[in-house]
Amino acid sequence: MTTPDLSVAIDGGIARIDLGRPEEGNALNMAQVEHLAALLRQCGADAAINVLAIAPSGVQFCRGRDTKGEVRAGLSAWETRERIMGRILDLYQALADVPVPVVACVQGDAIGLGCALAAGCDITLACESARFSLPEIEANVPPTLAMSGLLHKIAPKTLAYLVYSAEALDASAAVSIGLASKVLPAADFSATCDTFLAKLAARPRLTLATVKRYQAYASSASPAMAAEYAGSLLALVRSK
Repeated sequence: MTTPDLSVAIDGGIARIDLGRPEEGNALNMAQVEHLAALLRQCGADAAINVLAIAPSGVQFCRGRDTKGEVRAGLSAWETRERIMGRILDLYQALADVPVPVVACVQGDAIGLGCALAAGCDITLACESARFSLPEIEANVPPTLAMSGLLHKIAPKTLAYLVYSAEALDASAAVSIGLASKVLPAADFSATCDTFLAKLAARPRLTLATVKRYQAYASSASPAMAAEYAGSLLALVRSK
């Protein structure tokens, strides 16, 4: 199945999504942002798929938004919010809505929207060559959309520094602040990602979905409620 530039290959319980624009650094325009959100939801609803991977081809993961041809003239503030900001926010929500793990395989630059996309996945595997940044402030743009995708991923002071400094973080630094999960060697990055994805996809979908559901809801609960929810979920899964 395909959408303009985007494509997804399904095999062995894994859905691999390619952003399909390596010559453009896999930058996403608004139509592609909308298509990506739809693909995530479509694949997540497929009972035969246990893991989704965002694994773009090329040397960059995603260098952010492609605004070429984007027209705002004549749009009201509300229309701008719905047609542009709303689509980006819906993409972040789609990542959260997928019931099974979504893994980002980051082989190069993850900038702006690309940084938020990588960090918004449940697991972020970073090649040694990966770089993460939110440089919008250099153009005097407050990156509130990307920040909304990172608020519950990294510490507030760390997020503030990342935004205000516009500094690019290497893979090791990204792991140290919780922006990425693990650094993998460049020499066998793709093969190591494939091995990890295959091992994860071999788990029962119910087990994977339960872990994601628990982490999503228990993180905002009190310790007592988180413990109660843990016991209830496990009892339901074990009874099945």
